[in-house]
Amino acid sequence: MASAGITIVTLGPEGTCHERAVRRYMEFQGVADFEIEYIADFLDGLERIRGREDAFLVQCSAHPKVHEVTERYWKEVFVVDTFIYPTKHLVVLSRREVERPRSLGIVPATKGYVDLSQWDEIIDVVSKPVVGEELLAGRYDAGLTHIEHLEEHEDELRLDLDIGEIDTTWLVYGNQKRFEGEVIGIPSRELFTRAAPVAA
Repeated sequence: MASAGITIVTLGPEGTCHERAVRRYMEFQGVADFEIEYIADFLDGLERIRGREDAFLVQCSAHPKVHEVTERYWKEVFVVDTFIYPTKHLVVLSRREVERPRSLGIVPATKGYVDLSQWDEIIDVVSKPVVGEELLAGRYDAGLTHIEHLEEHEDELRLDLDIGEIDTTWLVYGNQKRFEGEVIGIPSRELFTRAAPVAA
């Protein structure tokens, strides 16, 4: 029977890739009784789970603070699982009224998707839903966010780059060490074997 009363701490607000990944992961694990707490800073999230057996932190491996979260309380908080799941559909959008976008709102973990030299000003933003909101509010000319913002505001936004869903890895942190000397993973031997070439 699945554990009850679990808290999962992850990047918010609602609508992030983190939230979607957490919900799918918990469904995969067969845990229905859980709640999500949203944070804007993973080090704050680390403080929220520290010393709690009923709380876990989920972080995308692309996040720039992965090493800090892993190392901060290395005797108390451990990586207890990992999983593969795609991001939401990513796009670069700009406001239709702006002919040449000069500023870009972007989450630091997503800077590798674009050539930042295209914009004069780069504004770091906590999460992609916030990028979408602030882009619509006019804080910057363009933003890397989710396609749903374009679908909901086609009259105000235009598509500059369609990135799509990106397969990525997610780290699950908890307070009970799981590693005991053997590799923890799903056997995937087929990844390392090649089919024989087809004869001409």
